[in-house]
Amino acid sequence: MKGFSAVTPVFHSLLVLIFGASLAPLAAQSAPPAAPSPPASAAALYQFSLAKLLAVEGSLSEALAAYDEAERLAPRSAYVRLEHAQLLARVAQFTRSTTARQELLGKAAGTISEAQRLAPDNLDVLREVGAIYLDLSAQEPAAAAKAQQALEAVRKTDPADASSALTLGQLYLDQKKPDKAAEVLRDLVSRVPQQRMAYALLVEALLRSGKPQEAESTLQDILRIDPGSLEARLTLADLLSQGGDHKAALGTLRGAPEDARDEPRLRRKIAWETYLSGDLEGSLAAADVILASSAAAGPDGDSMRLLKGLVLSAQGRTEESIVLLDAARQADPANVALAVTVAHLFQRAGQTERAADLLAKLAESLARDNKTKEEREVRLELGQIWLAAKDWDRVGEAVAPLLTVDDEALRGQALALQADALTAAKRYDEALALLDRKEGPAGSSGKPAASVETRRAEILLRAGREAEGRKKLEDLAAGGDNASTLAAAQSFQRVERWADSIPLLERLVARQNDSVVGHYLLGAAYERTGERSRAVAELRRVLQIDPDFHAALNYLGYTLAEARENLDEALSLVQKAVALEPDNGAYVDSLGWTYYQLGRHEQARGYLERAARLEPADATLQEHLGDVYVALGQNDRAREAYRRALELGEDHAEAEKVRRKLASLGDTTAKPQP
Repeated sequence: MKGFSAVTPVFHSLLVLIFGASLAPLAAQSAPPAAPSPPASAAALYQFSLAKLLAVEGSLSEALAAYDEAERLAPRSAYVRLEHAQLLARVAQFTRSTTARQELLGKAAGTISEAQRLAPDNLDVLREVGAIYLDLSAQEPAAAAKAQQALEAVRKTDPADASSALTLGQLYLDQKKPDKAAEVLRDLVSRVPQQRMAYALLVEALLRSGKPQEAESTLQDILRIDPGSLEARLTLADLLSQGGDHKAALGTLRGAPEDARDEPRLRRKIAWETYLSGDLEGSLAAADVILASSAAAGPDGDSMRLLKGLVLSAQGRTEESIVLLDAARQADPANVALAVTVAHLFQRAGQTERAADLLAKLAESLARDNKTKEEREVRLELGQIWLAAKDWDRVGEAVAPLLTVDDEALRGQALALQADALTAAKRYDEALALLDRKEGPAGSSGKPAASVETRRAEILLRAGREAEGRKKLEDLAAGGDNASTLAAAQSFQRVERWADSIPLLERLVARQNDSVVGHYLLGAAYERTGERSRAVAELRRVLQIDPDFHAALNYLGYTLAEARENLDEALSLVQKAVALEPDNGAYVDSLGWTYYQLGRHEQARGYLERAARLEPADATLQEHLGDVYVALGQNDRAREAYRRALELGEDHAEAEKVRRKLASLGDTTAKPQP
């Protein structure tokens, strides 16, 4: 073939017809400001054209040889080298041998670099420099810098070049430079707004840059362009959900086009977001639909059985929940959070030994697997199980391995838990001796940490050593730092010295006006000491700082409901608290009680019965339930609830109130005390 040195006019016309404008660059560089190449010889033109034909036919070795010859005959043609480099790179992609692939990429890089030397500003050449050196960077990381330099040059000259900008954006993401990637991609979508891939990469860059709000806005732009983009819809819903706006997430999911609504991931996500938005019945119905379908046998079914178990738990249907969640736990034994959830369900069902056995075995398994952090957390949970069961000695057994760990915070938690157990058993001297142990956490000054000193003060107060206990807390608060002041105030509240906590908390919030916990505790102290209007003001301040602080939502809502004041607002507040923590029995009780105060007794009954299943040992809740039964004319059930409230041990004033209610129903077994 090399013997042919001329191309007939007919063959030349055929080549132009086949290759079109691709021949023209052989005669001159087409894109200014690159300098023109000298005219190519007919022989070079022939070898170049032959190489292209051979490549199309799949005769790659012969095509590469023809390109070599074309380069020899036209040494100053950038486009010969450009297309030669492109073919070398394509062949490298499909080469199995790592060595051969590296050799081909190395040759492609050398060839395209020569093309860049000949035409340094030619955009086609620069694009290929970027592509080839990016491929080469997988073996030679230093090559990424040249790829980046070439792609930035393309972007500077042609900022609307989507392909190059996308590659550059991905390169910056791979280099862990999400801010630079976002800059490139943000500029691209402003110039070429229909680029879906650019939007997708921009969202990824923004999320990696810690800019979720801009990512949300970008996802909304994608959905305006393409409402059927499932990935954009699911990602936006995830972002909204992570930000706590589950209703907005649910609205986004339900806004999917009709033809996408049966997509399994969408249906599953809708079911979860329905649960997280507080609609237990709706999420249960959605889960049941999926479980009744063919998806029940796969991952969708596993997800929905887990969801259904959580919904049943939040509804207080403990035994049903245990069946589903314990099966899920056994299928996923490494899931610590699920195991702890199941243990708490066992505890709620009165199966303390079963709950403790589960956690003890889990802790042993985690220790064998050297998962130290998880093991210690499980041991703390085990201690809490025994504390709730009032088995004081077993609390100590559970947390004993934690009393000598290096983690000061964890050691302090374990000490506090065991000290609480000893204090509850009225073994005050043992509790104080425990806190005196050398293994106890110490502050930076070498003195005992605030957590130890506050516990010591509480024990002294409970033991009747009033002066000593009070002095310790006052000395701690006098240190002036906010953390110590807060710790002292919390200790006063734990031993129900509400009035004593007030001056400490007032000083704290004066120094730190955005302290959510400080304002919340101050509001609670005002309410407990009869200063309701000041309590309401403090709780409102908490919600100004953090609108999703569910403890304040519940406390304020319940306070308003008790006073029969702003009942619509009270209902809204406690509804939000329950949506944020659907299995919190105290919050569900507040919701039921608010419905009772509104005169909506049937709704009140449903929520209070659910709350009683969640918190079976709460005396106030049983009294509320009795009041609702009376309002519904169900006196037998009311008497049963009031008796249960008395059994649970209300203080004297509350017990007398319940006895009077029983007496009004003709119950003579619980006469009021003189």
